[in-house]
Amino acid sequence: MRIISWMLVSLLIAGCSDAVTNDPSNPNAGPGGCPLVTFNEGVDESGTNGIVADASGVYWTRADSVWRADPGGASPRRIAQGFTEAYTLAMDDEALYVVDYAERLVRMNKDGGATGVLAQDSIGAVAVDEDSVYFVSTAGLFRTPKDISKIESLAPISSVGSIAVDDTHVYVRTLGNVEDPSGHIVRVPKAGGAIEEITPPTTVAYHYFAQELAVDGTNVYWVEPSTGTLMKAPKEGGTPVVLAKDLADPVSLTLDGDSVYVTLRGKDGGSLDERGVLRVPKEGGDVADVARGPQISAFDVAVDAEHVYWTARVVSAGVTASCK
Repeated sequence: MRIISWMLVSLLIAGCSDAVTNDPSNPNAGPGGCPLVTFNEGVDESGTNGIVADASGVYWTRADSVWRADPGGASPRRIAQGFTEAYTLAMDDEALYVVDYAERLVRMNKDGGATGVLAQDSIGAVAVDEDSVYFVSTAGLFRTPKDISKIESLAPISSVGSIAVDDTHVYVRTLGNVEDPSGHIVRVPKAGGAIEEITPPTTVAYHYFAQELAVDGTNVYWVEPSTGTLMKAPKEGGTPVVLAKDLADPVSLTLDGDSVYVTLRGKDGGSLDERGVLRVPKEGGDVADVARGPQISAFDVAVDAEHVYWTARVVSAGVTASCK
C-alpha cells in the first residue's frame, strides 16, 4: 500500500466555552404530539451542516465552528472555532473528526481541546472505527491509525460522495465523472485489496457533504436523490430493495437498531409540504413522519437512544430535535 505524506500540526482552533442562551423551546409538534425543539438558531447568518450524536451529547458544524449540546438539545455552546466552513462530522468515544471547506481532516476532543490536522489533501468524506480513521480525497481512499503513525492507500477511488465502515470493509458511494455520470456502491477490505461492487451503476444525483450511505450488520443503505428512493442491499452484494419511493429529494440518512431516518429537501418547484424527516423500517413497511411540512428544513440527520436531530442549511437556521 502506498504511503502518502501527512502532517500533524497544532491549530489556532481553540476550545471555547461560548455558551448561548437559546435553549430549546417547544413551538411545534410532530406527529402524535411529540414536541419539536429547535436550538442554536439565529447565532449568525449561516446554516447548520453536519451532525452526530451519542450518549455524551449532540455535535454539529456551522460556519467556522463546531458546537455541542446535551442530549435533547439543552445548553448549546461553541467548542471550537477557526475552521474554513466546517461541514462533515464523524465521531468515536473520545473525539470528533471534522472536514472543512479548506479540505482538511481535523481531529478534536469532544470538549474542544487537543486539535490537530490529520490530513490535508482535498478531503471529502470521513468514517472511523475503534482503531483507524478512513477518508477519501481526489487521490483515493485512505486509512490512518489513530496514533497517526502513517497514512495508507486502500484503493484508487475518486469522486466519492459518502463512506461507511463495518468490522471488515469500507463502503463507498461513488459519483462517476463527466464522461460516465453513473455511480456505484462498492466496498474495499480494511486491510486493502480488490474493490467489490455491491450494486450496478446508477445515474447519480447527490448533495455535497451529505451522508448518503450507512451500514449495519447485514445491509448497506443509501438514498438516490435522482429517483427519490431509499434503498438497501446485502453487504456482500445482491439485488437492491426499495424501502421507500416517491421521496422529495432525499439528502441524508442514519440508522438505529430498527429504522432508517431520512431527510427530504423537497423538489425544486415542488410543494413545501414535501419537506421533512422520515422514519422507515429496515425490513420495509409503513413510512412514518418524524416531522413534515413547509416549516421543516432538513439537511443532515443523527440519532441517539431517544432523539432524532437534524440540521438545516438555510440562513440563521438551528438544530431541531424530536423524540423518536
